[in-house]
Amino acid sequence: MCLKLTAKPIGKATMTRPMPTKERIIDIAGDIFGREGFKAATIRRIAEASGANIAAVNYHFRDKEGLYRAVLEDIFSKVFLKYPAVPLPGNDATPDERLYIFIHAMFLRFLGKEGWGGFSGRGKLIAREFLDPTPAFEDIVETYIRPQKNILAKILSDLSREKISPEKTFSCAVSIMGQCIYYAFAGPIVRRLSENFIPGEENIDYLSDHVFRFSLGGIQRIINDPGNNLSHEEKHL
Repeated sequence: MCLKLTAKPIGKATMTRPMPTKERIIDIAGDIFGREGFKAATIRRIAEASGANIAAVNYHFRDKEGLYRAVLEDIFSKVFLKYPAVPLPGNDATPDERLYIFIHAMFLRFLGKEGWGGFSGRGKLIAREFLDPTPAFEDIVETYIRPQKNILAKILSDLSREKISPEKTFSCAVSIMGQCIYYAFAGPIVRRLSENFIPGEENIDYLSDHVFRFSLGGIQRIINDPGNNLSHEEKHL
């Protein structure tokens, strides 16, 4: 199932202009933070790599933590704007179509070259935050990740016609997102396990379709088995 209901990536300008200092610092810092980690990366290293001076970094961001927060916001805001998890306005998509769109958007963000590029510098930064969140990631969770969870939970509720408990809906949502995240961050392991398959940008449509169908099967099984729909507390009464 390859639906074309997601927003098209914004095209690149035909003429390139020098990037403003603030944007250039954020761009370079995202790669350095991703490759070296927050603690190891230094303001001096970022300033030198971006062609700026330390005073300019401090002027725009105050300190390294302020710069790191700006980098995280930049990484998430641009990609979520480019690849929304909902249908384009005017498309009356069914719940299963909305589920595919959500999954496809996640893969575009994680594996697309105009997204986080899998396990490149910015991809590594995202992976670090998922595994060991810094205090700066709290704002990202509330601004971007929690709303995405809510969108997916609504899709699953509509898909099941509210036959799945909120607790089970949450578990299903985490399972679906987890599949996408695993393919993105465990790419090197997947490559070793299967010589003929690379979980990269060229396979986004295939991965989206697979996770979509696999998830639909699991959701349908839960709907058809009343015992699977009981809450954790109800099962232990």
